[in-house]
Amino acid sequence: MMYKIHLLIVLLTISLGGYGQKTYVEIDKQSQRVPDSLVTYQQVATHLTQNLTTDTQKGRAIYTWIAHNITYDLSQMNTNKRYESSQELLDEVWTKRRGICQHYSELFLAMSQYVGLKSYLIAGYVRDSSGAIAAYSHAWNALVIDDHYYLVDVTWAAGYELKGKYIHQFQDAYFLIPPKEFIKDHMPFDPMWQFVENPLTHAEFIANKMTSLDKRGSFMVRDSITQYQRLSRYEQLKSANRRILACGVKNKQIQKQVDENTLQLTNLTYQVAVDTLNYGVQQYNLYILHKNRQFHNPNVSDEDIQALLDNTSKGLYAADKLFYNLFSPYQELNALIVEAKKRMPSLLADLEREKEFVADYLKKWKPLRPFSFVK
Repeated sequence: MMYKIHLLIVLLTISLGGYGQKTYVEIDKQSQRVPDSLVTYQQVATHLTQNLTTDTQKGRAIYTWIAHNITYDLSQMNTNKRYESSQELLDEVWTKRRGICQHYSELFLAMSQYVGLKSYLIAGYVRDSSGAIAAYSHAWNALVIDDHYYLVDVTWAAGYELKGKYIHQFQDAYFLIPPKEFIKDHMPFDPMWQFVENPLTHAEFIANKMTSLDKRGSFMVRDSITQYQRLSRYEQLKSANRRILACGVKNKQIQKQVDENTLQLTNLTYQVAVDTLNYGVQQYNLYILHKNRQFHNPNVSDEDIQALLDNTSKGLYAADKLFYNLFSPYQELNALIVEAKKRMPSLLADLEREKEFVADYLKKWKPLRPFSFVK
């Protein structure tokens, strides 16, 4: 069972100044529109980049097309809509050609990775054009170009909000921005995604104190990201929360991200517990099937009988341990956890009863064993 991923939404802010590029005139002209016959984002990504030779050019073409063809959906700005997967979110933005920051960033990630670019999706919060911390979380992307990290914000490139209305107007200010410039108004929840050797704390970002960026640091960005990508999703979430908490929880957006990571950890633990329980139950049911046949037709060796119960025991007791301290603040998931916990005492009692039966059965002289099944 998959649980829905909490979607964090950003209040789009005006950002007219910045780091506009002057060298993409021809690419931008060719990338604003594509033939109507292209019906998937993969086809569009391929078309946009087919005659381009560098990763910078390919990233620019995708950035330009998304910014010109996806409209920001102000109606979703204050909702807590949840998605079961990135694919569901991609399907929505592709069909509607509307979305919020997560839609823009997921689409950029999917299109850029499809054509072979090394890219990431980053969640965080921002400072608006007035210098204040925005009330909602945000999402953006990173691209690796010639072994260097650069940041991209397609959402802000697509337009801006003005007096409660969305102005869909290309803002060429957030393509391939160096990390030390981008961090001035975009703060990742996880400091690893700042891509700097001396990451800011959340308190420093909120106070607009950037002096530590000019100091030498010991954080190994590339090594940390490489190690992170080798971890399981469970370990990635745990390590992310450790870094976020060490960086300081200074506003509700940060706390929401910590809570969301914790929820996903609970979801993953629950899924492992269910899988482990199902394995134990499957082994137990197989044991009961053979027992009902008095361990004949086919014949089951003593070693196989014991192995079935040992596997059952490993599965059930491991699941019981996983369920024991599991709790979710979300009612739907917690109801499933509680129901699973209620099942465990009965299952374990049945297991212990069968352990006693098998211990007695295996001690008996084989000609007398059939009498073990006489009630």
